Amino acid sequence: MEHAANQHHQECSIELLTSRGSPVSPSVMKRCMKIVSILLLLGTPIGAQDEPVRGQPTLQPWMGEVKGSVVNIRTGPSMNHFAFFQLRGGTRLIALGGQGDWVEVAIPADRPVWIHGDYLKPQGDALQVSGSRVRIRATAGTKHAPLGMTEQGQSVRPTGKADSAGTWVEVYAPLNAHAWIHGDYIRRVESELNPLHLSRQHKVMSSFAGAGGGVRTGDSVKPVTEPASGDDKDVESRPAVDEEDLDPNTVKIPAFDSPRLKKLFEGFKKETEKNPVEWNFDRILEEMRVIENSTEDVGEVEVVRDLTRTIREHFMPLHRRLVEIQRQQEKARSERELARAKENEILRKTGHRSTDPGVKYQAVGWVVPLGKHRDVEATHKLMKGNQLLYHLDGGKLNLDQYVNKRVGIVGTVEEQDPSTGARLIRIKGIEVLSQ
Repeated sequence: MEHAANQHHQECSIELLTSRGSPVSPSVMKRCMKIVSILLLLGTPIGAQDEPVRGQPTLQPWMGEVKGSVVNIRTGPSMNHFAFFQLRGGTRLIALGGQGDWVEVAIPADRPVWIHGDYLKPQGDALQVSGSRVRIRATAGTKHAPLGMTEQGQSVRPTGKADSAGTWVEVYAPLNAHAWIHGDYIRRVESELNPLHLSRQHKVMSSFAGAGGGVRTGDSVKPVTEPASGDDKDVESRPAVDEEDLDPNTVKIPAFDSPRLKKLFEGFKKETEKNPVEWNFDRILEEMRVIENSTEDVGEVEVVRDLTRTIREHFMPLHRRLVEIQRQQEKARSERELARAKENEILRKTGHRSTDPGVKYQAVGWVVPLGKHRDVEATHKLMKGNQLLYHLDGGKLNLDQYVNKRVGIVGTVEEQDPSTGARLIRIKGIEVLSQ
């Protein structure tokens, strides 16, 4: 019982992304205010096996086409991740980014995935996610890395199947269910995808060769239940992409006869022009809910439903990832500043940049009497040839026994007036090295 409770809590816990790649530059964040798209990942190592594998966002979704005969699709960006299904050459995929040699893609909308049933409730012919950030799974269990996380209130379409225990529910993959394909096995065929229509584009795509061609009986590629033998890597290089094809997408407002829809999309565009970490779609989602429940125009209903799906399954996850990256950047900045302050304090006290455990002594030199110097609280000094290294305060230790001996010293370094010629060491440990 306790194990089941822990598992359920794990399914519904908040994901703290582990992007450890390079920081997002201010220029990228600035572009993010005007450009809205799906993500391209550039190098985040996988964290815990139970965390969705994600990396740093980019601003350009693109349409890709599978190369090769039969290619593995995996739960993460390496051959160590589970290959849970395969695709034939020619199948179209929405590419969301990449990590190293791997490309992150949206799982085709006709491909079944799994969600824990405790976080779903009926919603007409669909199911609604009732938990916060419930993980999407490749199989009915927690054995493999998740494919992503849902948003609370998101609708998913059930296949009608559940596992033998009735715990896990099979649904068709939403837009925020992501998988990975090796970069040698996907070619870019379209560089522009309007982010307003991502949900619509995703809905019409299938896992059969040829996007938009409909489902062809007998042409499917079966899910992989054992380690797959499909292609993951090839010697064929990726096709070159013209620079002009890499121009970022801008949000374009469709032409509407409906004043309500026009106002709605203008508000949406205005929101996406803000810094992405400040996005808040609550008001827009509420306006769309009102329109959906009050209009008799089925065209309006379809438009607001499509935009609702796109916001829940793309823009909100994108916002969350950018917020997490900024949080990690601020945390790293604070840690660097704290480490720098500690280093400066060590330097001030000891005269050394750090207390490296590989360095046995803070100072090494020859002990000689202080002489008639009365400007420091010292009895002796440490010399290297004719160079004065430190004034020495032995405390209760009689330093006379170390005169004219080469010693190694550990202690606390204190700053002195520059006129004294050197800092003062209050000795905590001393060892004779030679006489």
